[in-house]
Amino acid sequence: MTTAPKTTTTSAPPSTTTTTTSAPAPADPQAFAGTAAGSYYFTTPSTKFHCAILTGGDLPTAGCHGPMPASAPKVPGAGASGTPVTPNAIEVTGGRPGHFASAGDPRFYPLDGSAAPALPYGRALQVNDLTCVVDEAAGVTCRSEAGHGFTLSDSAFRVW
Repeated sequence: MTTAPKTTTTSAPPSTTTTTTSAPAPADPQAFAGTAAGSYYFTTPSTKFHCAILTGGDLPTAGCHGPMPASAPKVPGAGASGTPVTPNAIEVTGGRPGHFASAGDPRFYPLDGSAAPALPYGRALQVNDLTCVVDEAAGVTCRSEAGHGFTLSDSAFRVW
């Protein structure tokens, strides 16, 4: 007596997880333009951080001033280079990794003393090869096309 081989058919259950990644909507750089050529200023919607993308000099830079996390590393002081101090700024410049700094002058505020507009959550301000985005949970992120940048909130940070 011959019996047919038993066959089993299985199928994968339908996928219920969909992941979509969308780029932040672009912001109009002219809405953030400062009086100096190549300067673009913004605040976070919470107004905790004052930031800028500065492209008018030799080293285009994106950075922010504001309440730095307690875990931020000490940096050389602007007025006393041998004395480590709590940073008052964070920045990224092209091909250099993001880093904390002690800026003697507030670099990331409009030079004319005007109030910078808020960059809305989820909008990307891109000028040349620098882009900044504000996220309500993570804070402000600025990065260069060279693959360097920072993410900063008043309680956490990441530099790369």
